[in-house]
Amino acid sequence: MDRLLPNWFGVFIQVGLLSTGAPVFAGEAQDYYAANVETLVQGKCIACHRTGGQAASSGVDLLFTSSVASNHAAFDRYVNTPSQGARASRVLSKITGALGHGGGRVIVPGSSNYDAFESYVELLNPAEEPASDAIFRVALEEPVAGQAHTGVGNLRGWAVATDGIAKVTILIDGVVFSDSPYGGARGDVGGAFPDVPNATDSGFSSAFNYSALEAGPHTITAVAYTPDGATKESSAEFEVVRFDSPFITGDDAVNLNKSSCMVEADQISIVDATVDGALLDLLLKWRTAEQGFEIVEIR
Repeated sequence: MDRLLPNWFGVFIQVGLLSTGAPVFAGEAQDYYAANVETLVQGKCIACHRTGGQAASSGVDLLFTSSVASNHAAFDRYVNTPSQGARASRVLSKITGALGHGGGRVIVPGSSNYDAFESYVELLNPAEEPASDAIFRVALEEPVAGQAHTGVGNLRGWAVATDGIAKVTILIDGVVFSDSPYGGARGDVGGAFPDVPNATDSGFSSAFNYSALEAGPHTITAVAYTPDGATKESSAEFEVVRFDSPFITGDDAVNLNKSSCMVEADQISIVDATVDGALLDLLLKWRTAEQGFEIVEIR
C-alpha cells in the first residue's frame, strides 16, 4: 500500500502516509473516489444500492445515485457514523461477500479493485488524528441522501465538539433556512464519543414540510458552529415528490373508496386515489429513518 496513486484529476495521493496519521487534504478523498471507485460503484453496486433496489428494500442506508459528489458523501456518512471509521471494516468485508452481504462477493480480495476500495476507505478514515486536533463532527441523517421525500417530515442529525456546539444552521439549496433546535438525547452518539462533553445530548431536529419545495432535486446542509466560530457541515442530495398543493387540508381531501392496492416487499402501490380532487396513482415505500411509509412516486 506504500505507493503513489495518480488519479484522473492530477492529484497524487501517498497512501502509505495514511497509516501514520498524516492529515488528509480537503477534497482528496472525493477526487480519489471519482477517479478510482465511482466506476466500480456504478458497475457493481448501484443495481442493489439505489432507491427501489434490493439493499434499500432491506433497510440499508448506503444508497447511490448518478451523482459522484452524492455517492462520495453517502460513503463518508456511512463509514464515519456514528463515529470516525465506525464502519470502515464493514464496507471492505461486505464487498468481498462477508457479513451476509446480499449481493455476495462483488470484489475479489487482493485485486486492484479491492486495493482501490481499501485506499478510499483509508482516505475517509485516517488511522488516527493528531493529538492536538479537537473532536468536531456533524452528521445530517434526514433527509436521507439519494431518496425521495414528500410531505411533513424531519430535518435531523447530530453534532459534537470538544469545545461544545453553539448552534446548528440549516441551509436549503445553499440558502440559510433557520437554526435547528439542538440538544436532543442521543445515547448512541454519547457511547461513540464518551470523552466529549454533552455528547449524549447532541441531537438536532425540527419538523419540515418537504412539499414546500419544488418537485425535483434539492440539497440540504447542516452547518454546526462551535463557540469560537469554527464550522463543520454535512449535506444530503435528495428528490422531492409532491402534490400540486404544498399542504393537503380538509377531512374529505383524500378518498380511497374507488382505489385498488397492490403490495410487494416493503412497497404499497395505490391506483386511482383521489387527492385534493385529482385522480392519482401513488407508490409508498417503507423508510427506516422515518419508521413509516412515505410516498415516493405520484403519477
